[in-house]
Amino acid sequence: MILPAVRDSMLASSASSLRLIVHHKAGLAYWLPLAYVQRVRALPHVAGVNHWTWFGGVYTDPKDQFPNLAVDPEAVREVWPDYSWDPALLETFKSTRNGALVGARTMEKFGWKVGDEITLRDSVFGLTLPFKIIGQIPVEQKNILSTILLFPRQYLEEAMKPFGGWGRVSFLWVRVDRPEHIKTVMAAIDDLFRNSEAQTATKTEYAYLANYLSAFNGLIRMIMLVGFLVVAAVVLIAANTAAMSVRERVSEVAVLKTIGFRRRTIFTLLLGEGLVIAGLGGVLGVSLAYLILNGGKSSWSPFFGPLSLFIMPVSVMIQGLFLALLVGMLAGVIPARGAARLNVAAALRQIA
Repeated sequence: MILPAVRDSMLASSASSLRLIVHHKAGLAYWLPLAYVQRVRALPHVAGVNHWTWFGGVYTDPKDQFPNLAVDPEAVREVWPDYSWDPALLETFKSTRNGALVGARTMEKFGWKVGDEITLRDSVFGLTLPFKIIGQIPVEQKNILSTILLFPRQYLEEAMKPFGGWGRVSFLWVRVDRPEHIKTVMAAIDDLFRNSEAQTATKTEYAYLANYLSAFNGLIRMIMLVGFLVVAAVVLIAANTAAMSVRERVSEVAVLKTIGFRRRTIFTLLLGEGLVIAGLGGVLGVSLAYLILNGGKSSWSPFFGPLSLFIMPVSVMIQGLFLALLVGMLAGVIPARGAARLNVAAALRQIA
């Protein structure tokens, strides 16, 4: 339930975005010419254009690789005006040749802080670039963008001069001025490069993220299937435990029936006991999960790793509580019914 909630939360945050993503029609593995930036910027209803160029630098170990990209520092605010950018920070980013803006999760993962100097090593060209962390990207720590590092495009160009320069980008970010112009701008961009060597595919930010996250749908379905199997196993275990508890309390049930308790009353008492135990277990479980996934300000933990990205919405907590009560009901209804129908004389003979 948590994984679908994470996916839906990411998509919901981009549903009203005015941003478009433009990449090579053949896929993200193919590059676009840098010259596309100015041509797209000149289109009507385009409020801002920036570009991301994948660097792929490694800090320590290749398994700890994270997204680090070169961008145009002059056009950061015009494409992401909804972020709480500090104007002084953006000015510093523009003027610092090797300045880096880093997401909160990556900062915490490696123990970095503003002012630190780090070095990233590129495995393709053998580049080793030093960076100075000048600030943090102002996004929520649970946001997927909190894992990235951004640095000025000019710094990458200077480093690539021995290789003949690097006049390409991974993809473009385009912000449209008004929602009603989104489809018009999307069509205009793709038409502009329809007959070029690098044809484009333009998507909304929502569609791009939905397509990206769809790759995990199979994994999500598998995890949910395993989850349902675990719930079924828990129901069987809980039912066996409840049955053992009732068998051990045959004398109590016999006494209750002897002094006048009816079947319905005994059934309700035993089933209610199971529901209370299941409810308390559910409250404890969702509370611990909420504290682990949502509690505190830290978004990265070496112990929890990628699990730190997950969030638990209130709706998932409610579902967890209802599931716990359902387990309690399914596990307790058969033993409670059997105890309610227990023959007093047979029960007393068992006691004797």
